[in-house]
Amino acid sequence: MVEPKLSFKSSLFICILVFLSLLFQPLEALAKQIGNNGDFIHCVSPGESLNKIARQYLSLTDAITTGELVQEIKKLNGIKNSLIRPHQRLMIPLVGSTPVTAKTVPKQADFRAKGIYINRFSLACPKMRRILNALIGCGGNTVILDGKDMSGKLSYPSQVGMVKEIGADIGAVINNPARLFNDLHEKGLHVSVRLVLFYDPFLATRRPDLALFGGNKTNYQTELDQELWVDPAHPAVQEYNLSIAKELAEMGVDEIQFDYIRYPTSESLRNSESSVQGNGFPRDEIITDFLAGARNALASYKVLLSVDVFGIIAWGRQEDIEMTGQKIEDLAKHCDVVCPMIYPSHFASPFQGIAQPGREPFLMVSETCQRFSSFLEVSNAVLRPWIQAFPLGAGNFSEDYILEELRALNQSTSRGWMLWSAGNAYDVAWKALSLWNSRNLEGQTASSKFVHYY
Repeated sequence: MVEPKLSFKSSLFICILVFLSLLFQPLEALAKQIGNNGDFIHCVSPGESLNKIARQYLSLTDAITTGELVQEIKKLNGIKNSLIRPHQRLMIPLVGSTPVTAKTVPKQADFRAKGIYINRFSLACPKMRRILNALIGCGGNTVILDGKDMSGKLSYPSQVGMVKEIGADIGAVINNPARLFNDLHEKGLHVSVRLVLFYDPFLATRRPDLALFGGNKTNYQTELDQELWVDPAHPAVQEYNLSIAKELAEMGVDEIQFDYIRYPTSESLRNSESSVQGNGFPRDEIITDFLAGARNALASYKVLLSVDVFGIIAWGRQEDIEMTGQKIEDLAKHCDVVCPMIYPSHFASPFQGIAQPGREPFLMVSETCQRFSSFLEVSNAVLRPWIQAFPLGAGNFSEDYILEELRALNQSTSRGWMLWSAGNAYDVAWKALSLWNSRNLEGQTASSKFVHYY
C-alpha cells in the first residue's frame, strides 16, 4: 500500500508546529537538550539586547551579575561593542539545565567568625571577587552583604508586596541572589545579609505616613539634615522589614543581621513622635519587642539572627538606652549574636578620661568587649564585634592599628571579628591579617609584638 504524500502546505504547517513547540519550551527544558556538552546557541530576536539575553540565562550560568554574563557572552562571541543583530547566533556559557538554588548552612552561634562587609556597589562588580579571594587567602570565613542599605534600596529583586509597591528593588545589582549565595557557600563562606532597618529614607519619602517626625509633621526632621527615619513602632514598618528578612532566609542565607535597630540620636529627633501603637512605651521596649517578633518570625528557618549595636551602649548609661532603645541585656535574649560596633574613632573625645579614643585601639576594644561580656552572661547570645578597618578619626591608622584591635579581641570572650570599611577599602586590613597569620600572633602578650598607643 502506498502512503499518501503530504502536500506542501501540510509540510509547512508541521514545520511551523515543531518550531513553535521548541520556541515556547521552558528555558530549563531547552538547556537539558543541550546538556553540558557545549555552549547553548541563542538566536537573537528583533529588539533583543545583550542585557536582556543575559538576564534570561543568568540563573543557568556561573555569572553572578547580568553585567558579568554580558562580558562573558561578548568575549565568547568576539563582540567588541554591545551591538548585536536580529537572527545572530550567540553562544551562551551555560553550566546547568536548572537554576541554581542555595540552602542555608546552619552553624552554631559561637563559631569563630572572620569576616568583612561588602557593600551593595561592590556586589555588582569584579571588586567583589578580588575581596573574596583576599579574604579567603587571609583565612577569612564570613561575608556580610548588603541586603538593604542606608539608602533603603534592596540589592536584589524582591517579591515582597510593599517593596514592589514603592520600587525599593528597582535597579537591583544582584539579579540572581541564590546563585551568589550558592557560590559563596561553595567557597566555604558563612553568608550573613545585613538589613538596615529604621533608617530608611526610601520608605519614608514614599510612605510619609510611616516616617518618624521630630515634633512637627509639616516638616521632615532628618539625621545629619540628609535622610529620613521610619517609625520603629509602626506595625507596617516592622512587617516590611520582617518580610524581607524571611524572604532572604528562604533564599538560603546563613544569617540575618539587623543594623540601625534603634531610634535616631540626632538632637532634632531625640523627642520624635512615634505611632499611636508606640505612644507611652519606652523606646527600649519597642525595639526589644520588635526583635522578639523577628525571632519568632524566623524560628522555622535555621538562620542565625544578629544585631548591630552602638559600642557606647556597653557603658549602660540610661540616657543612651532611652535615646537609642538599645538595652543589651534585653536584646541578647532574642538573638544569637550581638555585634557591637567598636570603632575607637567613633567615641567622643575625651571619653571616660581617655583624651583621644581614636588613637587607643587596644584599650577601646578591650574595655568595650569586657563590658559587653558582662551583659551577655545572662543570655545565650555570643559576642562578635565589628572593628575599625578605616582611617577616619585615627591619625595613626595602619596595619598595626588593626593588629591592636585583633589582639584585644583575642584576649576577650569575642567569637571572632568583622572588619568594617564603608567603601570596602581593605588593603591595610589584608596586610594586618597577613602579619597576624604569618607571625602566629594569637595569644601573644601586649609587650611582645605591638606598638602601643596608650
